[in-house]
Amino acid sequence: MAGPVGAGKSTLVNALAGRLEDTVAIHFDHYERMTEQPIEEVRRWMEEGADLDRMPVPGLAEALHSLRQGRAVVHPATGAQIPAAKNILFETQFGRRHAATGAHVDFLVWIDLPLDIALARKLRQFAAGVDPRNAGAASTFGPWLKEYLDNYVDVVGTLLRHQRETVAADADLVVDGALDPGEQANAVERALDATRP
Repeated sequence: MAGPVGAGKSTLVNALAGRLEDTVAIHFDHYERMTEQPIEEVRRWMEEGADLDRMPVPGLAEALHSLRQGRAVVHPATGAQIPAAKNILFETQFGRRHAATGAHVDFLVWIDLPLDIALARKLRQFAAGVDPRNAGAASTFGPWLKEYLDNYVDVVGTLLRHQRETVAADADLVVDGALDPGEQANAVERALDATRP
């Protein structure tokens, strides 16, 4: 599953995980380390060509390989076991364009949503997480949001446009990000059924 930030990748993964038997989900975001870097480092990486294979995701390709081989893996943040399953739902920003992890993508779904709507959804999610009763959290949200949007305008937006031009082109199925998640899941299930002998 691929798409811009705020497209609804996690929502669709959850919808499919509730429908498909013998399924496990694994998320690129749980392994990536790029967002821990100062924004200047991310900008430099983009100026040097935004080589996705230089994106640090320690252990992810190995985890995908193990799951495909029927071996459970350990979640990098929680330490919980991710069991092996017949179907692996892989939520990723980069589809097949990140060579080490993309090699494990058999069927790529791109969630297509205009970037302004995707950004609005993400901001709504952030805002919903701020407890208005917590004066400290509420007072720091504004400055944090300004920094987030500054980075989006300066760097992230460019990366997302690049993502749309490259990752979406490799998709086996494009689903409309404005659709209800249930309708999206229906479309994915129909497409997967069509690939089975």
